[in-house]
Amino acid sequence: MNLFTRAMVAITGHHIDKGTEPEDVGGLSKIGLSICFAAFLAAIQFGIAGWYLGENFDPDTRVIFAAVTAIIGTCIVLIIDRNFIYAADTRADTGGVLTYIYLAIRVFLILAISSLSSQFTLPLLLKSELGIHVQDLKDERYDTAKDRYTNKYEVKEKVGSEQEVAAQVNKLKTEIATVPPAIARQKVLAEQCMRDYKKKINASIGPDIDENDVANLYAKDKSDCERQDANYKEAYRTYLEPKKTALVASEEAYGLAHEDATKAKTLFKTDLQRADENNNMYLSVASADVMWSLIRNNPGARAKYIMITVVQLVLELMPLLLKSLLGRSPLGIRVAMRGQLMQQKYEEAEHEYSLNYIVRTGQAGKAKNEQTKHDLTDQIAIQEMKNQLMALKVDTRKKFFDFSPASQSTVHFRNMYNNQEAMNSAASMQRTQTPQPAQPMAPIKPTQPAASNDQPHFNLGNYVMP
Repeated sequence: MNLFTRAMVAITGHHIDKGTEPEDVGGLSKIGLSICFAAFLAAIQFGIAGWYLGENFDPDTRVIFAAVTAIIGTCIVLIIDRNFIYAADTRADTGGVLTYIYLAIRVFLILAISSLSSQFTLPLLLKSELGIHVQDLKDERYDTAKDRYTNKYEVKEKVGSEQEVAAQVNKLKTEIATVPPAIARQKVLAEQCMRDYKKKINASIGPDIDENDVANLYAKDKSDCERQDANYKEAYRTYLEPKKTALVASEEAYGLAHEDATKAKTLFKTDLQRADENNNMYLSVASADVMWSLIRNNPGARAKYIMITVVQLVLELMPLLLKSLLGRSPLGIRVAMRGQLMQQKYEEAEHEYSLNYIVRTGQAGKAKNEQTKHDLTDQIAIQEMKNQLMALKVDTRKKFFDFSPASQSTVHFRNMYNNQEAMNSAASMQRTQTPQPAQPMAPIKPTQPAASNDQPHFNLGNYVMP
């Protein structure tokens, strides 16, 4: 068996020993080769993703970052597929629920990782469609941001107000600069009157004529001209003063409106420029938003995306498909049989331990019951003796000095009973500490006191008051 086959089998998690036949590892070597192919695809996808993510790095760092991400993708596929193939091949319960749960988790991981990595690989295959759609999306977002910021800062309203006030100022300036026809006519009449008056004065002045006489002669004409000039000036002042007042107010309003409009346009331009910079910086062919928008709005790109994704997923699921087709390998069956045998031995040992525990528990319970039985027997005997004593109890006050043989016999029997009760209590305590078989109680033999015809037998030393 060559080194390549050993390496492919090792990728599946199995170990080849000396007794392994070549036909036992044929399927495993094929599965290992498919795992290597899936790991190679993952390395390419993760490497491309790392290359796009490291676009802000310098060239050397960018290459290192792409290589590191490629290694990470390879390790993920090798570890996950290796563990799943080995677990599915060596499990004793081939139809267990855990196998299907693990399979579902593996399929979910493949779908999730492939979807994330395809965000960077699919732009290479959909480059033309994404390039056109990116520009369309930038223009659309620019127009949307423009409308949003216009409404936010009320640019149209403020600019319109500024223009209205500016038009009013220009109108007032024009009205001030242009004299009304009536007032202009008054001005012309006053000036004509003054010119006529001066002509008359000049025509009347001669060498022999006094100027004062001429002035007095045309004093009435002069008065009329002055009156017309005064009427003209009064009318002009009456027309001009309100216009000037309105012009001052309009100029102040124009200053405020111009300031508001300028501020709004500055904020509008700043935000719009920032939004446009963000769109140009982050909106690219590798953006998920661009990809989703293209798939949703372009049927041709959507069909192309689905076909590429399906082919990619089938290639990455190839180890699982091969495993389902080839079934379990002889190596996996042997490992499963050894594991099952060890499990049976463990269960037998556990069962034997449970039986021994039950036997020990029964013996301990039996010994406890025997001890309880002996204690009850002793208590019954003690109670019987107490009952006998109570039956023989007499009034000690009346019979304290009764020296008859019957009284002495009662006192002696009572003393013997008290001594026997103390001995029984000590024996019970000793049996509680170390269980021993119960010993039969020695019968009590009452001693009859010796009778005398002369003096009674006094035994006051052993007498116990009841």
